[in-house]
Amino acid sequence: MVKVLSYAAHAARLALGFIFLAAGVLKSLDVAEFAHQTAGYGLIGPGLAALAAPLLIGLEGTLAVALIVGWRPRAAAVAIGGLLVLFIALEAWGMAQGRTESCGCFGAYVQRTPAQVILEDTVFLALAVLAWAGLGPWAARRRRLAAGCMAGAAIFSLGFALASPHLPIDTLVTRLRVGRTAEELEIARYLPDRGQGRALVALLDLTSPDAKAASEALNVLHETPGAPAVIALTPSTEQEEAAFMWESYPAFEIHPVDRATLKRLYRRLPLYFLVSNGRVARIFRLARPTAADLLSSEAS
Repeated sequence: MVKVLSYAAHAARLALGFIFLAAGVLKSLDVAEFAHQTAGYGLIGPGLAALAAPLLIGLEGTLAVALIVGWRPRAAAVAIGGLLVLFIALEAWGMAQGRTESCGCFGAYVQRTPAQVILEDTVFLALAVLAWAGLGPWAARRRRLAAGCMAGAAIFSLGFALASPHLPIDTLVTRLRVGRTAEELEIARYLPDRGQGRALVALLDLTSPDAKAASEALNVLHETPGAPAVIALTPSTEQEEAAFMWESYPAFEIHPVDRATLKRLYRRLPLYFLVSNGRVARIFRLARPTAADLLSSEAS
């Protein structure tokens, strides 16, 4: 019976370690969105959430590797169990407040309801309890090797979370790429003639300090003879849109889009892309397009 418990505890240790490792990597793909989801609970502000997000990702990655390689695995199981209790409590509190958005536990691109998250985390908590109850002491030599692995994991997890926004991995993470149709991206209904002409689509966060400057530049493009139609899609709320319209006077159409739908297209905002005859013809990731860029794309 003791042996069976030990085997089960090791299986739980490895399963929980790889689950938390996957969660940390997936959150690292879009740290800014994870910070936004964290701030959405209303318990901390956006500034503190932006600092806490990479630290939490680094902590999760470190604890995950500690479980996998066996560095103080019982202590790691207790720490992860504590995090899971916190996550369950947050989700329950969010549900009580009427929150229906995804928690971001597995990143911005894996959508689940709060009830699903609570069920998952309860199962994970059971794994943590099993790992803590069934694991015995580990050899000192193995602990030293594991400690080195864990230290490396801590540095890598935090480093990757901080570097991720600047890595060129958008095409691997998001659905937006040249050749995709507006129907596939679920934006056709927002485009003139459902995207069958030419349109420059701007994805904008209307609360960003750069949004007003972006609006001024897009107004110029909108008035340029021969340039495509200009529209903006935003994850901002209708109230934020109204405030932006009052301050910036955009000459182009702005459409609020469900954040979960729009999030599949970007990691950072603003982002611009040209749709021609229903398909994405060109993507401008690093800079706002100019009139020359768009006029030279007329044949696309």
